[in-house]
Amino acid sequence: MVKKIARILIISVFAISLLGFSQPPMPPKSGEIVRVAIARGKPSVMLVIKGPFSIYSLGTNELLSEYKGLGNSAVTPTNFGIQIGPYIYLKVFGIKIMPKRDAAIYIDKRRFRGQVDIIRQQDKTLLVVNHIDVENYIRGVLYHEVSHKWPLEAIKAQAVAARTYALYQKKGSEKNDYDLTNDIYSQVYGGQTSEKYRTNKAVSQTLGEYLTYNAEIFPTYFHANCAGHTEDAAKLWNIDLPPLKGKPCDFCAKSPHSKWKINLRLADIQVKLIKSGREIGLIKEIHVLERNNSGRVDKLEIIDRRGSKIYISGKDFRMVVGPNIIKSTNFNVIMRGYYVDFEGKGWGHGVGLCQWGAKSMSECGFKYDEILKYYYPGSEITK
Repeated sequence: MVKKIARILIISVFAISLLGFSQPPMPPKSGEIVRVAIARGKPSVMLVIKGPFSIYSLGTNELLSEYKGLGNSAVTPTNFGIQIGPYIYLKVFGIKIMPKRDAAIYIDKRRFRGQVDIIRQQDKTLLVVNHIDVENYIRGVLYHEVSHKWPLEAIKAQAVAARTYALYQKKGSEKNDYDLTNDIYSQVYGGQTSEKYRTNKAVSQTLGEYLTYNAEIFPTYFHANCAGHTEDAAKLWNIDLPPLKGKPCDFCAKSPHSKWKINLRLADIQVKLIKSGREIGLIKEIHVLERNNSGRVDKLEIIDRRGSKIYISGKDFRMVVGPNIIKSTNFNVIMRGYYVDFEGKGWGHGVGLCQWGAKSMSECGFKYDEILKYYYPGSEITK
């Protein structure tokens, strides 16, 4: 009878593996913890904890209370600290929630691994920070940066770039409440809810790998589509490194983002310019004055109907109008009376890894390390 049961169990496990139900093993933790702001400036957040947990004071690390679980509860700031649900009042301005035995923490219906800090800000809003091992952090990032259906080598290249960027950001943020945000201004991060089988596999297969130049970690910027030439980081930020100088890219021409066009009202652009602190009347003309070596707009001249002029960089103009409206600074301007057409190429700032180019390279047989060395020339993979 025992032998029969053992045989059934062996057959069952074998069948499950054939059906593809198994998940890749959790990668070993690197020991590198990053702090990610998963909510900022919010009047409240919804908290659910499935399993036992402890609450500590963030300043003194004093144990405040322990619970076996928590149902759907609103966390709100009070005059004296933080309130959780209708019954938990904490007279501290910062708490640390530590899950026990793999208890699941949900913030606004998204599940997060690791420790969660909740801080009542001076303006009576909440800052929520997730302390997470960098490997598990990357697991929650990749799905938002590239498709989990892309070739694995492209996803692995993105995993190394994202890990490097996170570790670089951590270096200069010791005095801040967090290292990274969970949006496009750092890296989009959705916690455990965003993990997928193939993106997790890419993390496991590049465990602990990051990029260096001259043995120093550097900011591995990336973007969706460079439209034929990556950008020199020195044109955008105060950073001048050979891996980020920009180079031709012959791999992203078939991307759905290689070309774009949008028609905008000049009055709407005027409003956005004024809100950014740039005084301008009703716009009559927009001229491209300068382009850089990659073909992107360096400088624009904007003339209103009274003849007044302002000058603005292509980078700043894109941010003022909206980075998802003006998808890149590689564009032409076509005036149409009280409207204007922008016809452009590519999506994103253009620096570093071109994600659609990496996809195409992987389809051509390039491995992830070759993709990284192509887009970050002179860099080395360090483990």
